[in-house]
Amino acid sequence: MKVKNILLTGASGRIGRTFFAAMKDTYRFVLTDLTAPDDDIHHPHRFIPADLSLPGALAKLMAEEHFDAVIHLAGIPDADAPFTNLLPANILSTTYLLEAVATTSCRRFIFASSAQTIEGYPVDVQIHPGMAVSPANLYGVTKCYGEALCSFYATQHGLSCVALRIGAFETREADNLNNARDYSAWLSPEDGVKLLAAAVEAQNITFFIGYGISDNRFKRFDLSQTREVLGYQPSDDAFREFLPDLHIFRK
Repeated sequence: MKVKNILLTGASGRIGRTFFAAMKDTYRFVLTDLTAPDDDIHHPHRFIPADLSLPGALAKLMAEEHFDAVIHLAGIPDADAPFTNLLPANILSTTYLLEAVATTSCRRFIFASSAQTIEGYPVDVQIHPGMAVSPANLYGVTKCYGEALCSFYATQHGLSCVALRIGAFETREADNLNNARDYSAWLSPEDGVKLLAAAVEAQNITFFIGYGISDNRFKRFDLSQTREVLGYQPSDDAFREFLPDLHIFRK
């Protein structure tokens, strides 16, 4: 079976490093970010530094190399970031990258969206496919823009785009889950890898918004459509991992 070539942006971030470490024996990666990750990168993989907020930052690479999929994780993941920072990192970089991908033979584009696209809803409301976006901050607004841009390039320029609304991606050791909402939105590293791999491999998609959480006992997102369309099968549960004495698990 032919090994797929993957362009992974935001490769020095937590999700990027996790996915590369788990899948480096499955895919052939070109990694890009402002600075190189700490991990050792050996052939057949390579790292290219790039500021994606600059037009044509990856033009030469995209012209010379075929990619089967682009996974766009780059951006500022800060709900409190000012728009002056969000504009280049989240809006311009996504715009220029999609413009570049559309001119190549690559058809699959995977966009790291965020749970912040819907955090305007009350925390006790489960989000179902088709519900209107409701960002609670400008960071969430930039992710709504990215989703709309993916839809535009999918329907008008022939790309196959998957936007993933990623929840609270945390390791078990980080101890950064603080309340019921965080537990309901947890995405474990292992399930994060499964989610991205499923988005690479899924067939017959024009544009799809999937949800990035684990199989938590209480779920911020309804995962039924993500399971069906992407074949995503999460196995972790924040309530089992972090709250093992919770009465719902007692026999």
